[in-house]
Amino acid sequence: MNTVTSESKNLGELIQYHRKNKNLSLSKLQEIVGIDKGSLSRIESGGVKRPDFQSILSIAAALDIPHNDIVEQYIELGHKSEVIYSILQNELATIEHPPLIYKIAAKFLETPSEDSFELVQELYQTIDSVEDAPIQLSLCHLIIDYSRSHGIMPYIAKGLYRKYMIERNDFSKLKETYQSGKYILDYANFLSDKEKIIAHYSLAVHAYNLMLYEECISLCSYILEKDEPLGEYKAKAVYSIACSYHYLGQYEQCRVYLEECSKFPFSYISDNARLMKLITNGKLGNTESAILQLEDYLKNPSDYNLIYAVTELFNLYLSINDFVSAERLLKYEDWMLESINDERVTPFKKSRLAYFYLLKGILLLNMQLCGEAFDCYIESTWKYMDIGMYDKAILSLLHISHAIMKDETLLTMEVVKKLDLMFDQLIKKGLIA
Repeated sequence: MNTVTSESKNLGELIQYHRKNKNLSLSKLQEIVGIDKGSLSRIESGGVKRPDFQSILSIAAALDIPHNDIVEQYIELGHKSEVIYSILQNELATIEHPPLIYKIAAKFLETPSEDSFELVQELYQTIDSVEDAPIQLSLCHLIIDYSRSHGIMPYIAKGLYRKYMIERNDFSKLKETYQSGKYILDYANFLSDKEKIIAHYSLAVHAYNLMLYEECISLCSYILEKDEPLGEYKAKAVYSIACSYHYLGQYEQCRVYLEECSKFPFSYISDNARLMKLITNGKLGNTESAILQLEDYLKNPSDYNLIYAVTELFNLYLSINDFVSAERLLKYEDWMLESINDERVTPFKKSRLAYFYLLKGILLLNMQLCGEAFDCYIESTWKYMDIGMYDKAILSLLHISHAIMKDETLLTMEVVKKLDLMFDQLIKKGLIA
């Protein structure tokens, strides 16, 4: 009686189990796969220590053996690293069996009698050819864990670096990925000079998006010290410091760094600095002058900075109750939505779109268009939630509550349903009980 299961750890027994399960003789299997009966028998009995992989795949296809099962058994046969690596490359080409990729990569690193550093180095370089982010992350985790257990410090550093550069693109987990990303700095000495600069700048931008402006300034200070005099990362760091001082309310310090921006040969930095000077002018109480300058800027704005100019001007109009001029800015909405699709978009830029809908809601409420205003507040809430800014999301919702407190007739069943959906999401996020 056949007692071998499909979970057998022996490749030969696995093949034999599936062949007998299909009531196929060795002779019949030979006809199907073109491998002589004697070789098939030796494979089943374990007489062939390391059978050809393509032959095994042909047998598996004929017997309907699950791909995962056959590959997992095959890599247990003690192959050289190049054989395991070729199987890994084959799986990476299709990405049809993601969990299997991790297992093959782990087996590759376990190849006996080979240099651990060289193995992990080759696997790390393989990540460059992978486009699937979850697969990249799984390989990074493997490299980090393996390097830690083997004391390979450079690849603990490089693994953490690569992991962070992938995870930071998930705007819904900004706080979590920033905290984990800072571990890179503990291993920074094992990174190249360029990787150190990129890591510090990436963390600085991350801090800025979380409104951790002092941390942004500190991280950028490293770049000012280490990057070449007119380097692009240095230019971006100077601008980031200027913006951080702006949002800290230290406008004179902001102006100092904005002037520094003019020394760099990058047109987009100059445009950014020019706009920030106009915005800072408004914060200093020069409202009329700032409005005129921002209106002039909007005659020929860059696609990237359009949203910043519009929201700042929008806010200035509302501050002086110029609702007619504020309403004219709504014509930029579609353009701003299109600009958000730019590959350079940051969480901070997305937050400005959320802020635009908040301002639009305020405008519409003052125009007595309450239903449309509530829709804008809700849109603002959703967009803040998309980037993990839940405190600002709640503040957007509070605008609806305040309006209803002033006029209870605004509390319709439709509004209740929309609010119920929003609060359900906030409860799921654990933000309210």
